[in-house]
Amino acid sequence: MARLKTVALNSILVVGALAVAFAAALAVDSWLNLGLRFAMATLFQKSIQEPEPIMYVYDNDTGWRLNPRTQYHRSLSGPFFGLAGLQSYDTRLRVNSDGFLDREHYVQTPYYRIAFLGNSWVEAVQQQFESRFAPLTEDYVHDQSKGSKVVEIMNFGVSNGAPAHSYGVIRSYMAKYHPDEAWLFVTAADIRANTPIDTQPPFGGTFVYADAGHTQLTDIRFGYVDPPAYVRAKRVQAMKDGTVTDSGFAPVMTYHYSTERNPTYDRVWNDMRLVMGLVKRTLDAQGTRMRMVYIPPRYEVDPRLWEQWRAQAVKAAGRELALDPSASERRFAELARALGVEFVSLVPLCKEKGPAEMFGDHFSRMGHHWVADYLARLVIQTVPDSPKTRPQ
Repeated sequence: MARLKTVALNSILVVGALAVAFAAALAVDSWLNLGLRFAMATLFQKSIQEPEPIMYVYDNDTGWRLNPRTQYHRSLSGPFFGLAGLQSYDTRLRVNSDGFLDREHYVQTPYYRIAFLGNSWVEAVQQQFESRFAPLTEDYVHDQSKGSKVVEIMNFGVSNGAPAHSYGVIRSYMAKYHPDEAWLFVTAADIRANTPIDTQPPFGGTFVYADAGHTQLTDIRFGYVDPPAYVRAKRVQAMKDGTVTDSGFAPVMTYHYSTERNPTYDRVWNDMRLVMGLVKRTLDAQGTRMRMVYIPPRYEVDPRLWEQWRAQAVKAAGRELALDPSASERRFAELARALGVEFVSLVPLCKEKGPAEMFGDHFSRMGHHWVADYLARLVIQTVPDSPKTRPQ
């Protein structure tokens, strides 16, 4: 014990002496400017200069998209996933040169070409490439028609996107491929990402109106169209005028499933109507047929989850009000009819197969299979035969 005390005391004295010497050296260096501090700083400096991967990039045409020619790694797992009925996954997907999770496509093709557009349900990072409904639809059309139908499916899905972002994709990335059809997949969540009330620049769009009454759009621009300081000032002014609220979007979303009117929701849904009109006119000008495909979130087809969602929605609204899980599907169906666009709903399919089979994190692996099978049968019934396009 005595020896240990001696060692400890000597160590303290050594450290103290070194500290005093170091302080004295710094004092002398400060007085005589010997460069000691600079020498010490550069001796122990650490410099890093290296490239870092970027998954999503800003895009002035679409708000954002995947970084072209990269590999996307997405994984989700947990030790108790099985107990909760959750599905784990670990995927690696290649991003093509346009910035989408798809193979490369030639600009010109002799095949009947269909472009799929939408949000994360279409981007579908949870499944490996060959298990996603876009390429599966392409395979099933050929197999189920015994080769009489040949289509080329292009995937332009962008996570967290909405029809406003799909408009940018159509104009800046899809148009050069001249698809015969464009299928816009929509979900209830689109109303949030679609409107500048909630999704601000640079990710959200800056609407360009055709008239002072804001009855029609001529363009949607993304990125920093206005300086950020001005964007923030406009939002503050809108909040003062009552156009925008800062209470979160949950109360607004509640009215998407209600017959009651709400001025903020009415503005949000009008933004959807204006954007869809712009998309339709843009596709018409390109000679591309438009279809609207509705994907229900799980809570719309799972009674147990609907009750949970409804309780949260009523709480967000601050009072009890009647809500209908089928209201969202009806709203989009009515909008499609008003635009003269064919409406396809996946609600019946999801109810038939059951939420446990159809959903995981987005669609399950079997969910992708059933969606592809459903869409392939629709394609076979409605697109022309293609005997001249079969490989020779």
